[in-house]
Amino acid sequence: MTRPTLEVGDILKTRDGLVEVRDNYGLVLRLGPSSELEYVYHPQGGIIAQPAERPTLVFFGEIFKFRHYVRPLEVVACGKYRTSCWYCPANVYARNLDAHRDAFYALLGEVFIWEWDERGQSFDLVSIPEGYKAMLRHDPTQPMRNRYAVEDMMPISEKEWEYIASNYINPTRWISRPQEVVGAG
Repeated sequence: MTRPTLEVGDILKTRDGLVEVRDNYGLVLRLGPSSELEYVYHPQGGIIAQPAERPTLVFFGEIFKFRHYVRPLEVVACGKYRTSCWYCPANVYARNLDAHRDAFYALLGEVFIWEWDERGQSFDLVSIPEGYKAMLRHDPTQPMRNRYAVEDMMPISEKEWEYIASNYINPTRWISRPQEVVGAG
């Protein structure tokens, strides 16, 4: 079976389906309904220690991102949530709440979220402890360092854990099933 390959400039939109994207380095990205993934060049490339324009994944909608493994001393590119900010290799569930708010859930380990200012300098927005969620408000009309505010941080509720586990962590929901081809054979 041939699997599609994303190339720089591609935009993947899920509409009402579920899509799982994997790379050769253990990254797994699960996109829920009405979600998007773009593979674009970005000036900072998402690697906070070595900013340089390189291909970057930009997510939007309801997503679950995790890695099966990271090799020792491996530099791993981070991802950008389209309406807000960057975060690095961490098991994270994120969703857009409305035009100006996003929620980030730290599922396993701490999640560090940051952004780049107009001069190309990185700055921290929030560090979310494992088991907590943070709501970030963003105002694109403001300068970068004033654009974001942590609106709330609280423990992930039992109901939210159940929803994320059932819909995004449960591997049986994401198993590929053979496609029926009409008129084949």
